[in-house]
Amino acid sequence: MKRLVGLPLEEGQEDDILQMLDEARITYRVTRSFSIFAGGGAIWVPDEDYPRARELLEREAQAFAASARAKWRAEWRTEHQGSYPLWLWNRFRRTSPSTLLKAIVLIGLLGLMLFYPLALVL
Repeated sequence: MKRLVGLPLEEGQEDDILQMLDEARITYRVTRSFSIFAGGGAIWVPDEDYPRARELLEREAQAFAASARAKWRAEWRTEHQGSYPLWLWNRFRRTSPSTLLKAIVLIGLLGLMLFYPLALVL
């Protein structure tokens, strides 16, 4: 058996892959690992079905990428009007206050690490 894809995946992605394999009548085995050190889980397929399973995954990935690109282009035109500052502002508006606070603290700590040694020298 050959390793088709490593686990864990994004939510729903594993179910989609297993459904595709079922529809193509490709047998598979799912292994799970609960330890980072012992290696991750995976979806395994027989050696003779591996090229077909790989082709299925590649076609699905290409279709998903084309769909995601089309969605992003539409969002870029309608929601952001092709403006990077507007895109950045929309990103900030959507984030939670705790995320913004974490970013501000991180930037502050980075500034402190950079400028504090200079203050000691001068």
